[in-house]
Amino acid sequence: MTSVVAVGAVTVGINLTSSRAELRELGLTPGSYTEPSVDRMEELRLALENSRGTLPDPRSGGSVGNSADLIARAGISCGFMGVGGNDTFGRAFVANCKRASLAFLSELENGAVTGYDFYLHDEEGVRTIVLTQGANALLRPAHIYIGAVQGAELLLLDGAALSFGPESEAAMAYGAQAAEAAGVPFVLTLASTRIVDGYRDFYTIFAPKAQMVSGNLEQTAVLVNLAPAASLDEVRIELAKTQIDAIVTLDAGGAFARFGDEAFLMPTQEIEPVDTTGAGDAFLGAFIVARKKGLPVRQALAVGNVISGEVIQYESARLPLSVDVPGLMRKAVRFAATLDD
Repeated sequence: MTSVVAVGAVTVGINLTSSRAELRELGLTPGSYTEPSVDRMEELRLALENSRGTLPDPRSGGSVGNSADLIARAGISCGFMGVGGNDTFGRAFVANCKRASLAFLSELENGAVTGYDFYLHDEEGVRTIVLTQGANALLRPAHIYIGAVQGAELLLLDGAALSFGPESEAAMAYGAQAAEAAGVPFVLTLASTRIVDGYRDFYTIFAPKAQMVSGNLEQTAVLVNLAPAASLDEVRIELAKTQIDAIVTLDAGGAFARFGDEAFLMPTQEIEPVDTTGAGDAFLGAFIVARKKGLPVRQALAVGNVISGEVIQYESARLPLSVDVPGLMRKAVRFAATLDD
């Protein structure tokens, strides 16, 4: 059995440089984020292939998938559940999991299209994101492998999965309930402010039951019924009125955590980023690894800061396979140990 089981998106990403003229020819608005249908996404892919030839190899993505990748590469037994198609992208996702020692606990679906996205960087460094959920929209309770959940030490649930398809919320609830019944703690991510607000009933039920929720300041603000622009002080006050334990990433400000009656604020060194994609995912994965190694919350926050600071130095939501993640974790743990607890 795996120590940590994650449920999230089976998604691969393709990073490309582009010009604003090309983006407009493709019908895309520079700097936008769009989720077209699978058919429209396939049209875009074919257009890009016709103009460029073979596209770069896809990289696995997805928020909790990024966290699970880091957990597995850090040496913690980790498995991943999600819905992908038995196609080129789905097989690439599974291969990427294997390279990271991340167990893929699901079966790829014949005839389904794996979710994928394009990250298009223009000449001014502006990023345009185009994403299709593909087979992720098929997520339903039957895709949750209960035996793996019951045998795990921790379940990690991607809040973004709530919006995948018509049965995805039921699947997430099923996983959380199975973990609760088996005495397995679970972590719930907050995803976008739109999802937190749109699935408020789900978060109202399950956020207080989670070992912790994890998100950025805007997402946490919406969770506690504040405006997205609320300050950390305002969020802290409202969190203290709830039964919710949380870690809150603050970009260059570091991270904040609230567990029970204790609150922790861990600043970080400001780093000029190459690409901030995946910073929060890496932070969560590193925090979980640090806690499983027995570090107290404050030191685990420091470890999360170090690892997320490393991720943003690469054009990817994940550390390249050439990076020695166990060595990087040891370095982060040694740094955290120098801090007063």
